[in-house]
Amino acid sequence: MKTAADYEEQEESFIKTQKGMTAFKRLMSDIFSMRRESAILVVAVLITAIAGTLYPLALGYAINSVIDGNFNGLLIFSASFFVLYVVQFFSNRQRTISSTFLAQSEIKDLRDRSFENLQYVPVSFFSKVRTGYLISRITNDAETLSEFLTFQLPQVVSGIATVIVSVSIMFYKDFNLTLYALIVIPVLLAFSFSIQGKVRRNYLRTRKTIAAITGNLSENINAIRTIKSFNVETKMEGKFDHLNRKNFSANMKASMVSSLYGTTIRVIESVGIAIVLIAGALQLRAGVATVGILVAFVVYVQEFFDPVVQLSQLYNSYQSSMVGVARIYGIIDYPRQATEDTGNREAAFNDAIELREVSFSYGDDDALRDINIKIRRGERVGIVGHTGAGKTTLSNLLMKFFSPTGGEILIDGNRFQDIETGSFRRLLAPVLQEPFMFKGTIYENVLFSNPDVTKEYVSEMIEKFSLSGIFENLPNGLDTNVGEMGRNLSEGQRQAISILRAFIREPEILILDEPTSQIDPYSESLIMDSLNEFLEGKTLILITHRFSMVKLVDRIVVLNEGNIVEEGTFHDLMATEGVFNQLYNIQYGISGDGKS
Repeated sequence: MKTAADYEEQEESFIKTQKGMTAFKRLMSDIFSMRRESAILVVAVLITAIAGTLYPLALGYAINSVIDGNFNGLLIFSASFFVLYVVQFFSNRQRTISSTFLAQSEIKDLRDRSFENLQYVPVSFFSKVRTGYLISRITNDAETLSEFLTFQLPQVVSGIATVIVSVSIMFYKDFNLTLYALIVIPVLLAFSFSIQGKVRRNYLRTRKTIAAITGNLSENINAIRTIKSFNVETKMEGKFDHLNRKNFSANMKASMVSSLYGTTIRVIESVGIAIVLIAGALQLRAGVATVGILVAFVVYVQEFFDPVVQLSQLYNSYQSSMVGVARIYGIIDYPRQATEDTGNREAAFNDAIELREVSFSYGDDDALRDINIKIRRGERVGIVGHTGAGKTTLSNLLMKFFSPTGGEILIDGNRFQDIETGSFRRLLAPVLQEPFMFKGTIYENVLFSNPDVTKEYVSEMIEKFSLSGIFENLPNGLDTNVGEMGRNLSEGQRQAISILRAFIREPEILILDEPTSQIDPYSESLIMDSLNEFLEGKTLILITHRFSMVKLVDRIVVLNEGNIVEEGTFHDLMATEGVFNQLYNIQYGISGDGKS
């Protein structure tokens, strides 16, 4: 049995993620594509940086004016100090507004692009990646960017700009003292690079553990009836607690590494300031420096370290954000279904759909082998067989959810991979084995397939297809809320909505996969009578275990272990002692000698 760690490893290898710096460069490219707001942000950052570097110099000159007894100089430099602070205040405010706009725009764009790509990836993608894992990437991972892009990154960028201007001023004012101030820089850089990998690994672990919690929570909520039915609440609590403790442990380890980084940076900063004070004091004694310049240098050294300290204090957010955005890019970059990209021919169905030597496998196991079927326009074909015979796989191929691993499928002589998928799917409507209900009312769920139909028309279709008995006990009729995933409805009601959804689309091809498996025999017979009228001139592909429905079809194809073993009309197949005859007798309780 696979553990959560096994699934994490599979998902991480299946959805490739970029390295932190690669993801960061791509993120910056996306942000700077919003040129106007990016330009405003850059200007605001530069003004903030320049104002921030000039006021220590004004402070130093003001101190020198006090020592020299120069009252006019004191007023000028004090006023300059105040003006620079005001300019920095307003530029800082604009920086916050612009960075917030850019951050939220980028988060929205990442979510939009990842959700859009999920609509077009192959169906097989969703069998290999857990729902909670995807939800965590698109929601939690994107949200980690918000604070980082809004506040932290602009602060660090502004700080770096401040450092560049500060060092320039420092070299201009006192070359030797500046060299003393920069002595600790190699130590600072060496330490930062040495710990970076460890911090990243720890925050990657936190993203994985929170994704595991989200996935477990989603699974538990969806399966709550099953959990209660089997009385395993305590077991599920234990599993969630185990995942929660792993997340707690991962966050504590990441926080400890991050705090170590910040503390060490502060120690290096204090050493740098001490070196400047000692060197400055010696220069004061030698008469080559002033008290004001020494004070300014101490402030500059602090400003020089402030961006690094900010980065250390916010390093956990940086690493978590880069891990998160890399995982989102993994979804955005996942290849779309091949037929979506290569097919450009508009679908038309005037003759036949043909499967030639079609095979399909899930990994090493063949689900279908050498299938040859021709379904003519207006024909009604039934697909029957034991559970696992390949019936649903065949319907998935016909709906272009998967591509054959061997052979080819043609429609009117054109290869499926040359047909534009959207135009082909507009020709058909499926009633799937597991009908899905969207949150909302019954009417809204039916409307999903055709947004132009009115409530009156839906009511007419319910009467026409003899479905009124299935819905008659609902309190608000078509306005009844179906609940999360249709939990307010019975299985039969959900399947009836799925049938309505397909019929209202008025398709040329109708694919029914066990369409009445949850409907009582009486309602089923009424639906079948109405179906006969509805199917006039349409093509039907019926997949069923219930032989009561095969009277609808002209021809029956029998699958067994992925192979076609029989084909013919109902009467032809019943006249032989083949698989169909056996299945029919088993279902109706008829023994081999024809007695029930």
